[in-house]
Amino acid sequence: MRIDADIIVLAGGLGERLRHVTGDTQKVMAPIAGRPFLRYLLDGLLAQGARRFVLAAGYRAEQLEAYFGDRYGGAEIVWSREETPLGTGGAIRQALERCETEDAIVVNGDTYFDVDLSALLRSHRETGAKLTLCLKKMTDFDRYGTVDMDEAGRIVGFREKKPVKEGLINGGVYAVGKSALPRLPEGRFSFEKEVLEPLAFPTYGMVSDGYFIDIGVPSDYFRAQTEIPLRFGQTVFPAAFLDRDGVINKEKRHLWKVEDFEFIEGAPQAMARLREQGYLIIVVTNQAGVAKGFYTEDDIAVLHDHIKELLRDVAYIDAFYYCPYHPRGQVEKYRVDSRDRKPGPGMIERAAADFKAKGITIDLARSILVGDTEKDIETGINAGIGRKILVRSGHPIPDEAKSRADAIFDSLADVMI
Repeated sequence: MRIDADIIVLAGGLGERLRHVTGDTQKVMAPIAGRPFLRYLLDGLLAQGARRFVLAAGYRAEQLEAYFGDRYGGAEIVWSREETPLGTGGAIRQALERCETEDAIVVNGDTYFDVDLSALLRSHRETGAKLTLCLKKMTDFDRYGTVDMDEAGRIVGFREKKPVKEGLINGGVYAVGKSALPRLPEGRFSFEKEVLEPLAFPTYGMVSDGYFIDIGVPSDYFRAQTEIPLRFGQTVFPAAFLDRDGVINKEKRHLWKVEDFEFIEGAPQAMARLREQGYLIIVVTNQAGVAKGFYTEDDIAVLHDHIKELLRDVAYIDAFYYCPYHPRGQVEKYRVDSRDRKPGPGMIERAAADFKAKGITIDLARSILVGDTEKDIETGINAGIGRKILVRSGHPIPDEAKSRADAIFDSLADVMI
């Protein structure tokens, strides 16, 4: 199978919404489970028969060129470098001039949209269009503008971003003919604002129900850390099992009020780094305060939702597990000697079973557990966790020399994997 069209990859964006997470890394090179996102994107295109890429690179182009060179996976890479910022339109025009095929496919370098490229090209050629957009049906969104299309598949309008119950969005994958070049402006311009929205020439759409994710915002970037590798056949992941109080947040006895919650310095950023390295982030915490009548399970749910909201643009927690039981609890319902209560391995066993039901196997031998007490370390031993780490940021450690931890650090922010 071979796609008879060059593939233009737009990889020049600044990635400002993601920069506080990925730092100076070019957005398309942002790590997904330890590999640059662009590798997954190119691998998906190669699997459909792509044989020649034109990479439109601007900001931090040297990072891309040093990594990929002039060939990848048997395909040729041609570089279309922006000496000055050209905008999406100028980048497409310049890259289109470097294409050898009459038709080209354009993809956004920060979006994975599983489109049947052969079908897109057939649709594009059957209509005789100069431009064909691949569209994605979405529900309950406010992040994208919507596209209006008539019964013949011709796009008749674009609507601005607003809360929408259901609609078609521009998925960022186009088929475009080189015959469009004379009608494209020169220099810097926005393809969306100056070509698409005013319908500069007849434009058609093809709807695809393929998998779609845009890593340009932190919430979807963190979601991609698992979803993208899963699409490429990776079903086994290590996990970072984290105690909550004293590891993620400052130790406050029987914490349950959202107004009392405070992150330990650097903990959110440490979780983000672990996620980028391919670890699932799973919180496992004893919450005996429920059994003692200090607060309820509903209070815990509210606090955990609060934590997730605070982390929304910084890091991501895949799951929370807590044990509300205590053998000497005052609330009869919770007066139980539960296997879930650390140092029992029950919460970790439940996590493994829950993720297995989702098609994900947690590799306990490659996983880590981070806690602030020796009881946490014993939990890791009982559950078969490969590396047990103790931190000094919570409870005092009586005698570090006698700890069974594999390593001891000042805090989660200092943990080295």
